[in-house]
Amino acid sequence: MTGMAGTSSDARLDSAAVCAELNRILGSREFQGFERRSRLLKYLVDKAIAGEPVKEYMIGVDVFEKPPDYDPRIDPAVRVEIGRMRTKLADYYAGAGNANPSRLEFPKRSYIPTLRAATPPPPLGSGSPRKFERLWPIAVVAAVLCAGGVTAWRVLAAAGRQGSENPQARELCVKARFFWNKRTTEALRTSLGLYQEAIRLEPRYAPAYAGEALCFAVMATNSQLPADQTSRQAKEAAGEALTLDPSVAEAHAALGLIAYGVDSDWNKAESELQRAITLDPHFATAYQWLALSHVYTGKAAQAPQEIRKALALDPLSMPLYAADGMISYYLRRYDEVVQKAHKMLEMDASFREAHLMLGEALEALHDWNGAEREFHTVELASAGDSEGVARLAHLYALTGRRAGEEKILHTLLDPAPDRYVDPYQIAFIYTAAGDKQQAFEWLEKAVRQHTTGVMKVDPYFDSLRDEPRFKALLTEAHLN
Repeated sequence: MTGMAGTSSDARLDSAAVCAELNRILGSREFQGFERRSRLLKYLVDKAIAGEPVKEYMIGVDVFEKPPDYDPRIDPAVRVEIGRMRTKLADYYAGAGNANPSRLEFPKRSYIPTLRAATPPPPLGSGSPRKFERLWPIAVVAAVLCAGGVTAWRVLAAAGRQGSENPQARELCVKARFFWNKRTTEALRTSLGLYQEAIRLEPRYAPAYAGEALCFAVMATNSQLPADQTSRQAKEAAGEALTLDPSVAEAHAALGLIAYGVDSDWNKAESELQRAITLDPHFATAYQWLALSHVYTGKAAQAPQEIRKALALDPLSMPLYAADGMISYYLRRYDEVVQKAHKMLEMDASFREAHLMLGEALEALHDWNGAEREFHTVELASAGDSEGVARLAHLYALTGRRAGEEKILHTLLDPAPDRYVDPYQIAFIYTAAGDKQQAFEWLEKAVRQHTTGVMKVDPYFDSLRDEPRFKALLTEAHLN
């Protein structure tokens, strides 16, 4: 085995073979199309060839674009991705890469790859009879498959999945789902960390990847993280889940949410969400997202039916009640929104989405004091995102309080390095202030960043709706 950070001559000798092996791996089914995994592997190989040291913090910042204050002791993302990469390398060499002349490997607790010559298989007929005894279960499985076809395969596959399930990983996923249902930025990050810890413990546990996909999908579509990058992570995690288990409904639902919330691919969205419902008719969130996709595309008449199905399945879910209220809001039924928001607050007085929805409805009804109170509450509950202050700035602009509006705009236009501000929020502030030029410039940025999914029905842009430039942006965002 030859380490890649040896003498300079060794490094030159190694680099050609290593690069050839790297290219074979990156073109494989296990890596092709998985951007984060491929970028991580290439980064580690490049560093090793250059003889440069690598630390977990560096990987987080350089590869995964973590903020400068990223702390690897708290955030396990790098360790999770390294674990995934090792697992996929093993899968590659167990399959398509089995005949490769050499193997790229990462020793345990090391980020420095090694390249070793592949061990040739023993000659046919050599070895003890015990080896042939070990082949007997495989022969039985093959015979069963030939006799029973697809049904037998599904039974065996399900048994395999159940047998490999790690109880600790399963428990982490249950906890993660609890936090995911809260939908705040802080809770979603907690949920994401728990799912990633489950993946680290059990790299082939499909529900953990599906849960990770759900976290990324919600954070992308809620503008809690940059949509482009985060939606790619959601797609990769969903792809991992479906590779391991094609019947995981949550993975299809995550793909459906990204399809309509980021990509504006409405046909794919409906297909993926319907597939999720077929696989798990009791997964209420899939009905919720299907209802919202109908609203965003102007098919509002179909939405109430889907959200009623969701609430019938999970009558205690706060996110479902929030979606129900959002549908009423986008249909301009503001008194109905107020009633629904108060009902949610009776169930949970701290539920952020209820305060946000109530503030929007009160603002539309010109109850300025009530709206301001609710948006302040959202601001206090919005650790890590700018939703609350952006809504306040919109309210200040509507009511002519220029000093308050400009103060907030200044903070949003010059955010901290670890804070993401959706250009869509800047656009609706300028719209309320009557600055159409700035509003359209920021809407164009939002279209490019794929954060304009609700633009077609959002009351905040009613004053721009008849403008040719607005109609052109709807077309560009595939909302017509």
